[in-house]
Amino acid sequence: MNLQDSRFITLLRQQAGPEARRLMLACLGAGITQGLTVFSVLSGIEELSGDDGIQFKTLLLFVLGLYAFYRLFHYITGKAAQLALRGVMDKRIRLAAKLRGIPLERFGRMRAERTQVLLLDGQEMVVEAARMLMAAAANSIMMVVAVGRMFTTTFVGACGVLLVMAAGLGTFLWIIRSVNSLMLPARQAEREFASDLSDLQEGFQHLKLHLGKTVDLFQRWLLPGLEKAAAARDATEQRHALGISFFAVFDLLVLGLILFVMPQLLSVDSKSVTTLLVLVMFCVTPLMSLVGFVPMLGKVEMGLAELDELERQLDAEIEDCERQRVETLWAGPVPAPTPFESLSLRDVLFEHRDDSGSPVFSIVVPEFELTRGEIVFLCGGNGAGKTTFMRVLSGLYTPKSGSTQVNGQPLEAIGLEAYRNLFSLVPADFHLFRHTLDLRCGPERVRELLTLMRLETKVEVQEDGSFSTGNLSAGQRKRLALVCALLEERDVCLFDEVAADFDPEFRRYFYEQLLPALRDQGKTILAISHDDRYFPCADRVIHMADGVFASISTGRPVG
Repeated sequence: MNLQDSRFITLLRQQAGPEARRLMLACLGAGITQGLTVFSVLSGIEELSGDDGIQFKTLLLFVLGLYAFYRLFHYITGKAAQLALRGVMDKRIRLAAKLRGIPLERFGRMRAERTQVLLLDGQEMVVEAARMLMAAAANSIMMVVAVGRMFTTTFVGACGVLLVMAAGLGTFLWIIRSVNSLMLPARQAEREFASDLSDLQEGFQHLKLHLGKTVDLFQRWLLPGLEKAAAARDATEQRHALGISFFAVFDLLVLGLILFVMPQLLSVDSKSVTTLLVLVMFCVTPLMSLVGFVPMLGKVEMGLAELDELERQLDAEIEDCERQRVETLWAGPVPAPTPFESLSLRDVLFEHRDDSGSPVFSIVVPEFELTRGEIVFLCGGNGAGKTTFMRVLSGLYTPKSGSTQVNGQPLEAIGLEAYRNLFSLVPADFHLFRHTLDLRCGPERVRELLTLMRLETKVEVQEDGSFSTGNLSAGQRKRLALVCALLEERDVCLFDEVAADFDPEFRRYFYEQLLPALRDQGKTILAISHDDRYFPCADRVIHMADGVFASISTGRPVG
């Protein structure tokens, strides 16, 4: 691998900035001071054979070299870890910003578990690799210093040591390249196994109630997936172990060649042999750190390559209206929502497409209008296109053709971002955030809405404006989601099967009192509903079938 093209090295270099030069000098200093410490040990060994024993200056050189090495080594490993951590975190927050900027339909086709792994996992490996890189660099410099000492001791012996070690290192790197070729299939097998494991978590209730599904999941998918992933990983680790074991034995082999072969074959004297042995033994640990770093670098490079590939895909998908905010990580003020009076759709066509680009479902809307203060219900069977239409209406899905007007102006005049901010949405798969986001009112308004949703005894408002709990029943969580939507103070409310989990009493209250009260406040409501007994509460009821408006009826306004 060319280190100049390494994503890992590039990451560290970009994070270091002007401090990169200082880090490199400190790394150089750590290697040199480590070498000086080794030289003081060699001098001490030589002085032991003399009459005066070890000199104080030798001890002083050892202590000073050791202290300097400690301080420099502590700095380079700590700083490198800090840079790597910051680099990965910056990359991931950048990916999160870009993920927010892609269209909803594209987001829905992404594998959630893969995105989760790429955004959250592998951080510690990058940090550890940064530490090992600095250690390997400093140790490599020390080895260069040690080799220089070898040549001043015996030129022939040093050449022999270098030739043997170069042959061994080349063999080791060849083994590591074969390890890297096995890593990608192993990673893919592990990812497939993780996807099957996610079925266990997400489908837990179904599995508890269905023994056959549990047996099938484990016997047909989880256990074979485990065996496949384990076999792929075992092949990788076995080859890796081969490389490490080879190099461990090779180090001992070099010592043996110096001790048993060089005196006879190369006529190296005993004093030089002793010096070579000491220097090679001091090089063993640095070599082993290098041996450990090389395969870890391969794993880190693979992980960073996946992040780069995800970023490349996201870059190609970011919506034009949000690209500028993505680049600033969504900084800047949030504009006030545009006042709403009316909107209309004309000749709208939207198509769902599969991964190959072939259309699998479409909705066609020749004409639709929505005016301030209306309650409109949308009904129809499963797969009729109700949720898709709601997403097209709110700008979450971009139609293939057709026009949209807001307050008599074309959509292009106000922009897609401002258009989307007309709507408050409570989808069927709603999410309650851990924090109240973009809260623009005081706790009194929050308590008012909690009372309106009959949650005042279940949920309290914390000092920071967030809710005391989300540990509620399904219906109560839906009511809390309504509170969050109304706190947005938008003019148009979109409710997708909101009443599905309500008890009969609150469902009646929702249709007959809450919705008319919101309309009286000037809000416009489009709700997907199957509660036909409450259809008279709407101004209009639109029935959808196969992606089109099959019929439109007029309800009885509640006054």
